[in-house]
Amino acid sequence: MSYRRRKPFKACKKCGALVPHEELQCPVCGSREFSEDWEGMVIIVSKDSKTAKFIEKNKPHMYAIKVR
Repeated sequence: MSYRRRKPFKACKKCGALVPHEELQCPVCGSREFSEDWEGMVIIVSKDSKTAKFIEKNKPHMYAIKVR
């Protein structure tokens, strides 16, 4: 029997922000469309970091690397 655990967050389909399942609206972009199917995670602490610029995120937050 295969048991698959639910991920602790859902990902915004528009910007990739990771939010708790009970959130109804993305705090980063305002979208209401989410996906449970995402991979990887990056945490942006500063919008001026090289990583933030590379993945084109200008707001500190947790983001999924890939959202389907």
